[in-house]
Amino acid sequence: MQAVIAGLSVATIVLYLAAPGSSPSIASEDIFAGRPAFSEAEQPARTPADCRDVRRMADGIPELEYRIDLSVVGSLTAVQTDQILWYLVLCSPPDIRIMCVTYQSNGVAIGDRVIVRGGYRRRDANHVLLDPCLASRPEQ
Repeated sequence: MQAVIAGLSVATIVLYLAAPGSSPSIASEDIFAGRPAFSEAEQPARTPADCRDVRRMADGIPELEYRIDLSVVGSLTAVQTDQILWYLVLCSPPDIRIMCVTYQSNGVAIGDRVIVRGGYRRRDANHVLLDPCLASRPEQ
């Protein structure tokens, strides 16, 4: 093992240890098939999902040892802050509700159409958390 590690960069070693037997880019190829709103961490999605498409795209994604991102466009149903973080919620039942945890509101308000992008975590059948997350208006 030491001989193998000696020829690898630190980044390669970290990826190898995070997902033994594969790197995120190799392992995620199948995960992203038919899911254009998902991407590897910090990479742009091919196309953001509308609220109505998130459940179909998210169903069947296993828990992973590495971060993947989700991009969603929709209207805000809630905007709250604890004076440190902002919690932006979009999509309403029967669609999966999406909560974006971010450091800035960017001046958005309930009813505004936004695009959110961030680290995907499925909380339960009807809720997704994006943390960290960025939010902006689609025209920006």
